[in-house]
Amino acid sequence: MGVRKPEDTRSLALCAHGGAGKTSLAEAMLFDNGNITRMGSVQNGNTVSDFQTEEQKRNISISTSLLTLERKGKTFYVLDAPGYADFTGEMSAAIRVADTAVILVSSVGGIEVQTSKAWEYAEHHNAPVSFVVSKMDRENADFDKVLADIKSQFSQNALSVFLPVGAGEKFTGIVDVLKGKSYSYKPDGSGKFTEGEIPADMADDAASAREALVEAAVEMDDELMEKYLEGETVSEADFERTLKKAIAAKRIMPVFALSSTANIGVPQFMDFVADYFPSPVDIGAVEAEGGAKAEPKTDAPFSALCFKVMADAFVGKLSFIRVYSGTLSSEGGTIYNLDKGEDERISSFKQMTGKDGKDVKEVIAGDIVAIPKLQSARVGHTLAIKGGFSAKFPAIEFPKPVYSVAVSAKTRADEDRLGNAVSRILEEDCSLTFEKNAETRDNVLSGMGDMHINIVLAKLKERYNVDLDTRTPQVPYRETIRKMAEAQGKHKKQSGGHGQYGDVYIRYRPLERGAGFEFIDSVVGGAVPRNFIPAVEKGLREYMTSGPLAGFPVVDFSAELYYGSYHDVDSSEMSFKLATRLSFRKGIMDANPVLLEPVMDVEVTVPDQFMGDVMGDFNSRRGRVMGMEGHGKLQVVKAQVPLAEMFRYATDLRSMTSGEGSFSMEYSHYEEVPGDIAKKVIAAHKKEDEDEE
Repeated sequence: MGVRKPEDTRSLALCAHGGAGKTSLAEAMLFDNGNITRMGSVQNGNTVSDFQTEEQKRNISISTSLLTLERKGKTFYVLDAPGYADFTGEMSAAIRVADTAVILVSSVGGIEVQTSKAWEYAEHHNAPVSFVVSKMDRENADFDKVLADIKSQFSQNALSVFLPVGAGEKFTGIVDVLKGKSYSYKPDGSGKFTEGEIPADMADDAASAREALVEAAVEMDDELMEKYLEGETVSEADFERTLKKAIAAKRIMPVFALSSTANIGVPQFMDFVADYFPSPVDIGAVEAEGGAKAEPKTDAPFSALCFKVMADAFVGKLSFIRVYSGTLSSEGGTIYNLDKGEDERISSFKQMTGKDGKDVKEVIAGDIVAIPKLQSARVGHTLAIKGGFSAKFPAIEFPKPVYSVAVSAKTRADEDRLGNAVSRILEEDCSLTFEKNAETRDNVLSGMGDMHINIVLAKLKERYNVDLDTRTPQVPYRETIRKMAEAQGKHKKQSGGHGQYGDVYIRYRPLERGAGFEFIDSVVGGAVPRNFIPAVEKGLREYMTSGPLAGFPVVDFSAELYYGSYHDVDSSEMSFKLATRLSFRKGIMDANPVLLEPVMDVEVTVPDQFMGDVMGDFNSRRGRVMGMEGHGKLQVVKAQVPLAEMFRYATDLRSMTSGEGSFSMEYSHYEEVPGDIAKKVIAAHKKEDEDEE
């Protein structure tokens, strides 16, 4: 293969709404390039990309797959990212490390919710973009409409480089407007084609498309632009040179027409990638913290970013890295984790194609490979050589979970295995969280939707033999007071020998929401000795974790100790703590206690036609719509909704919008629970307490 250079690397993230054909395109690329001898299908569960058990069972991509292939002297790293909303974090990470985002748009379904999400991620990471209008062989395929929508909703820089010959059943090939040729395909899915002249009825469209490309490309060179405006002909060499620059600079976003399942247009797409897609050198240096830069050169200090961790049944843990600068050999090599401050030995590098890896001894800037058995590496960690590159790359951003379940082990054996199993799953999946809620004592597993959680539960059972029961988590309600009240607490007990005596007068006042707890010492004249006052505050902080209304924490109040009495012999810290408890229980109940619930900021993105359903649904959930914004044919609704009404929202929204809606959610504030609902909550919790007794 000779000496490899970063200039000869192409990395692309295939992104789209679920079902637009990313995995089918990846499969066709492997087949047409000769990497596989038979093309699998998503429906049959036998594609190279979708190799996990749950992917084959559900016929969808769950995790980003890496495919490696060689074409025209270039190394392709193809990242097949999931398209379903539950796995959007994988898409973001793939775009982050790829040099080009390839966004597939179905010629039938058009722009959908996750199409827009892919565009947003590409914009956020400033990644060059190309569009593939897929499924051109399907009934009602409409290339022109989809192209117009791409231009209006995303960018006018989206320019056709392929035009479809026909559509639906009559889709027989493509016109390459750069080469001025047409390619007619056999209808057997073999990918075999014949080259010919552009059909006469398409000549004008092809000429217009080429002219648009030339105009955009020459803008990258002032001298060339001047010649072009003066009417001089742009040479092929100048055009190709500036075209590549324009794609890297996002001045041109190439648009392709093809069908992966019919295998039409894929070889020409791959050739275009090899010839014109940006290399790491075209992208330029990548910034790290503190203004440091990783130069895409083989002789620069080595640096890489871990963007994915996967458990392999045979190899063990695989850490996927994108190399940004330098060269590293696996022979006696070590790698330094800047985030952990640890050195680790490297056994090998693997160029992955699905679940299969080919060992390579050396990696260079631009490579995307997996390293087996790195213990410390986590997603987002920067890897280098100790004493070399010393700045960390910015962390990879993942969406916050929006769907939660409380989990409990079915058996004692499951409980013993749970901690280790969950920690391994969390290493792989950064859009997943697992925490013990201190207030409700629930073990809460949170992810991006019910499908996400169900797949995690299936993995826990299949890989680690951990079986879990699930239920809706408890809402972390709180209690507070609405008026001022005073209460004495007097604890007096005599049972032979030293007795117990503590006496406190405490004034309870409400504070503004979110203020927490304030203790005020107003005792004068030694009514309560100084050495016992800390016991009063400690008692209050202990007892406020379980309020008298329904056992929830009491918040947003002040407690002022203003009077009391003591006994020279019988008083003690414990006596004053017990006296404080009596005052607290009575005082809070006299201060008009109420129940508080967490309210969430919710942002929902849906197509126009579902706006009415979403708004009506928010009303039924006690929500308040705070505003709306239009983004093309999509609408973003912002609302505030009680958490108690949101546990099943991911599932309900999917059902309500036929899978086209997505949402994000984060905590906003606590507010009072309506009286009728509060009564039910309090009664339910009191019944639970009685049942436990």
